[in-house]
Amino acid sequence: MSESTKWQIKGSRVYGAGKSFNCTNKVTAEQLYCTLTEYEKALTLYENTETKLDNITKGIITIQMDLSNVQNTVNTIKKELNICKSE
Repeated sequence: MSESTKWQIKGSRVYGAGKSFNCTNKVTAEQLYCTLTEYEKALTLYENTETKLDNITKGIITIQMDLSNVQNTVNTIKKELNICKSE
């Protein structure tokens, strides 16, 4: 649900996202509208945070792979230096 739903009030009815809720009065409809809007904002924030965390995780994996390659290069250089010392 990445696109934002725009909840609307008409009288004592709240509707949007293909749904319609009939409330007993306007006050209840306004409370429901506020609740649904806040849930919508929280969901959007959660999805954005999840995407950012996924990107961070991918970055960490890339860094770990790079560090592994650097460590292998350092080990190869150490072996070469030890061979040169022993000759």
